[in-house]
Amino acid sequence: MSTVRSDDEMVWNNDGHVVMLSINKSELEVLQTTCPHDDDGPCHSDAGCIVQYFIHRFGLECNIGVCAPEPTLEICWALAGDRRDPDAAQLWFVPINDDVFYSWMASRKTPQSDDPESAQQA
Repeated sequence: MSTVRSDDEMVWNNDGHVVMLSINKSELEVLQTTCPHDDDGPCHSDAGCIVQYFIHRFGLECNIGVCAPEPTLEICWALAGDRRDPDAAQLWFVPINDDVFYSWMASRKTPQSDDPESAQQA
């Protein structure tokens, strides 16, 4: 799993969450959101997976990225607020194939002590 911090300490998680979409002409519908974690991941909250909670509740309104629609989108996500209180928090996600976000994320990625590959890239 990798995380990227912005200058204002927003943490972007690129940990394998996937959104499955139904594409019908200009209509997009969220069919399912897949969480790669059990009950101990960074997305765990009292409401279950906080990513699934927000996307189920608000759908694509949480998306701040731009990319061509695809049936399966792997996403990065960030949470402002306390994950234990989802009603007082805000979650945003960006598809990892958003070119601008991916370039920014790759330039900001910091080596993880448990990830030898990211340490070699730094």
